[in-house]
Amino acid sequence: MPEQPSRNVYESAPQRVLSRVVARVLEQQGVELGPRERQEIEYIVAESPRPELGDYGIPAARYAKRYGIDLDIFFKKATALLQQEPVVAEAKRVGGYLNITIDVGYAAKLVFEAVRAEGFEYGRVKTEKPERIVVEHTSANPVHPLHIGHARNASLGDSLARLLRARGHVVQTRFYINDMGRQVAVLAYGYIAAGLDKPPKDVKPDHWIGLVYAITHTLSDIEELKKRLEQLKQEEKYEEYRQLLRELDELVATASRLRERDPELFERIAEALKGKDPSQEISKLMQVYEYRQDPEKVELVRKVVQLCLQGFRETLSRLGIEIEKWDWESELAWTSMVSKILEQARSSPYATVHKGALALNLQPLLRDPVVRERLGLPEDYEIPPLILQRSDGTTLYTTRDIAYSIKKFREFNADRVFNVIAAEQRLEQLQVRLALIALGYRREGLNMIHYAYEMVNLPGQKMSGRRGRYITLDELIDQAVAIARQEVEKRSPGLPEEEKQKIAEAVGTAAVRYTLVSVSAPKPMTFNINEALNFERNSAPYILYTHARAASILAKARERGIQLDWDRIDYSAANENMLRRSLVIQALVYPYVFAKAADEQRPELIVAYLNRLADIFNRWYTSGDSVVNEQDQGKQMFKLALVYAVKQILANALDLLGIKAIDRM
Repeated sequence: MPEQPSRNVYESAPQRVLSRVVARVLEQQGVELGPRERQEIEYIVAESPRPELGDYGIPAARYAKRYGIDLDIFFKKATALLQQEPVVAEAKRVGGYLNITIDVGYAAKLVFEAVRAEGFEYGRVKTEKPERIVVEHTSANPVHPLHIGHARNASLGDSLARLLRARGHVVQTRFYINDMGRQVAVLAYGYIAAGLDKPPKDVKPDHWIGLVYAITHTLSDIEELKKRLEQLKQEEKYEEYRQLLRELDELVATASRLRERDPELFERIAEALKGKDPSQEISKLMQVYEYRQDPEKVELVRKVVQLCLQGFRETLSRLGIEIEKWDWESELAWTSMVSKILEQARSSPYATVHKGALALNLQPLLRDPVVRERLGLPEDYEIPPLILQRSDGTTLYTTRDIAYSIKKFREFNADRVFNVIAAEQRLEQLQVRLALIALGYRREGLNMIHYAYEMVNLPGQKMSGRRGRYITLDELIDQAVAIARQEVEKRSPGLPEEEKQKIAEAVGTAAVRYTLVSVSAPKPMTFNINEALNFERNSAPYILYTHARAASILAKARERGIQLDWDRIDYSAANENMLRRSLVIQALVYPYVFAKAADEQRPELIVAYLNRLADIFNRWYTSGDSVVNEQDQGKQMFKLALVYAVKQILANALDLLGIKAIDRM
């Protein structure tokens, strides 16, 4: 099988070259390096602070000292090896650092040949160890529309799947439909009690469902609170009574606000709930659904959930996200999978009773050093028992999650499973992994990864699904598209209206996705829509504009009859201009950045790379180093190839984030 051109570029990246040479020198001196040590060496390679010192460097003295090697010998051997690398123009010692200067003429030839051969696929280096991987993401409770938190989950999950696929893995995306929890039971109770059917024609189904849920939840809570107040009054607990009275006032105010949104729907649900015991009815409905005791009610619960999912699909589709497999939580309970888990738990040596319920004592598993290392836990970590079944016989969410984890591995024959789930569920995810190991599913437990992300804040917004207080993702996208439309009007007033709207939709949705993956998943973020749509820097519109600029240069060249002739490129032109030089180096490191982002599941690395590449390209563009007016043909071909390479990289990297590049803004 011929060598993939991008792999040759990847191995010539300064990070690979320097780390490879340092590792080789250490091994020549008798040092044994494991995968972690090799990775540490690679990750410590950094750009030099000043160009005269070289392009990239590594603190070689650190490793010479750590492993007791004479520093002069270390530098002498490393420099000799680096001089054999064709991509290195010069290797030198700068204090305790080993620095290299890139031969940008050679680098440009390497990059251009790969771009010429691979086009859009340039940089997508295939892994030598492809795996079968499941990425479960979004999996929002189907009781209200998707909001900004779900958008971060979906954007991260879809970008993760795209990165892994591009790396050569076989990937399947899945959505877990949580149709058995109390939230769905609250929604279904209001829907069934009020005899509801379909939403009005002009209302998106998930938006209508969200209102039904909020009204039902609020009215149910009011009834519960009234009962509690009566009890406190009889018990003469006046301080607690006054506190709950304030809560009741807040709930009544919420109910009034919900009534204003749809008076007819509110009154219909309120009338249906009058004189009922909502809490008891909801619990009964949960049991009816889990054990399929009433086929008609089971069908109605399914119907109301499907309405919400229809809305989810429409919203996700707008962001360019399609999920391959939709899994119903109830179907796990209706098959023998969950009962099998309970049987295995009862006969397990880890079985215990906690708070009067069947549970697993997971603490002993932490004595296993492999388990501790793979799950990243200290030896003294305290983990509470995992309850599997309520006293009324119904199972808990985590019990079904254990069964679902096995299903994902088995159905897709997966090597790894990524669960894109909020960081606040870290304990539950950890318990599920340990439970799998305790029940004999060690491979699954060790290879299931919680891809945790922190929440997204919207300035001045406090959200509550059960009170109907949230900014929907649809509203956010509409706002982004509207702002983008204003910019398109300003920049291209002569375009046809249909074209303006098409560009605005592409730019607005891209702005949302790009921003949501720009911050590392474990870090909380605040979504600022004006920053997301900044056309001047660090945003999707800025990157799309840069791509359109590159496309425009190529179009102008074609208009003047200038065709890119790869065989006439003068590669010495790479060193004549610092900005050209920088662009070549950025193109050279793209395959490395891509592989690192995919292997570490860090789409934010792609965002940071795109921002940098676009900055350098735009500085070069505005510097006056013209492409179409260049008189020297060899240099003109070099510049044209450089623009073509940058355009391909921008489109390629944007695609990894689920964003389609456009040629016109």
